[in-house]
Amino acid sequence: MISVIEAQRILHENVPAPQQISVSIDEAFGLYLFEDIKAPDSSPRYTNSAMDGYAVRWADCAEASADSPVQLEIIGESQAGIPFAGEVLKNSAVRISTGAMLPDGADTIIRVEDTEDLEGYVNILAVKKQGQDVRHKGEEFAEGQLLFLKGDCLGARELALMAAVGLHTVPVYAKPDVILLVTGTELVCHDEATIKAHQIRDSNTIMLASAIRESGGVLRSTSHVEDSLKHTIQAIEDGVASGVKLIICSGGVSVGRHDHVREAAAQAGFKELFWQIRQKPGKPLYVGRKGETLIFGLPGNPVSAYMCFRNFVRPVLAELQGTSCFDQTLTAIVSEQMTNKGKRTLFIRVKIENRPNQLALVKEVGQQGSHMLSTIAHADGYVVLQPGEVLQPGSLKEVSLF
Repeated sequence: MISVIEAQRILHENVPAPQQISVSIDEAFGLYLFEDIKAPDSSPRYTNSAMDGYAVRWADCAEASADSPVQLEIIGESQAGIPFAGEVLKNSAVRISTGAMLPDGADTIIRVEDTEDLEGYVNILAVKKQGQDVRHKGEEFAEGQLLFLKGDCLGARELALMAAVGLHTVPVYAKPDVILLVTGTELVCHDEATIKAHQIRDSNTIMLASAIRESGGVLRSTSHVEDSLKHTIQAIEDGVASGVKLIICSGGVSVGRHDHVREAAAQAGFKELFWQIRQKPGKPLYVGRKGETLIFGLPGNPVSAYMCFRNFVRPVLAELQGTSCFDQTLTAIVSEQMTNKGKRTLFIRVKIENRPNQLALVKEVGQQGSHMLSTIAHADGYVVLQPGEVLQPGSLKEVSLF
């Protein structure tokens, strides 16, 4: 039996190699960059106007004021998408729109509100400084400048910038393929209206399938496997043959006569990385590796399965997608004493009470049984307590949020 920290270290050292793919930016939302990205173009691409007004030479109107306006001849117009083809010469001006290219010869923009439009001429009533309201080529960033780092997550803002500089495809981490095997002869589908006294409705399939998708995995298939060594071996071998990165099993990893996952994985060629962790819930967690495939044997109890998924499977899915962690944490004030009197690390499910302009309060969910789904369904997150650790009311504790 190993510690939680040791198990996490072993997993980190055995994460399969992530896969790089190139996708259109239309399909890249939520994915993580596999490489640094440099700007293929400058921004702005050309020097342009930040305001509607007139493009002028500073030398012609530096002394302009409302009491002593300067009159310039209007020789043309520069629109966004239709630049002025000529040159701004002495005592001339060009009408210009926001975003339009600055004409040759001009170095300053006079805003519309600081002018008086005459027939063929414009009076300049005020000018603050040379170069006002001019956006210079490359002032945001130059061609070749680093825009994004490997591992950056691509959201709406990042994709907008990529589109603006002409990036069509980007190298990203592929979402990892996962197969889910749920063992247990006693399980029946959750939509069964009536079940026998010795049967249990399957909640692990929907829970783990949703957790896989929530963690960015691509669920290739889900199977219910009877408590049979032969069937378990076949299901695992089929998973390996499909080429997925992860095979996740639920149940069948304890020491009972009908717990076959460890033996089946060994016969399917997996090398055991560890089995059993000093933690509660989730002690009988099993992990093995074969080539570029990891197999997780999660406990059958739903709370144990979920907590093991959160602490061990989810971080692996994150690494396979180029990031260290998906989860959010917050620091909260302990409202009631929490104690770990045992020898195993405890994952205590908690509720959070948010308070305006104050740190949140954290309180233990009443029942912590590994078979009680309400302890995760009604919890906001969990805290980790090491053996012998005592949290006194008023102390601070980091909470991992669900």
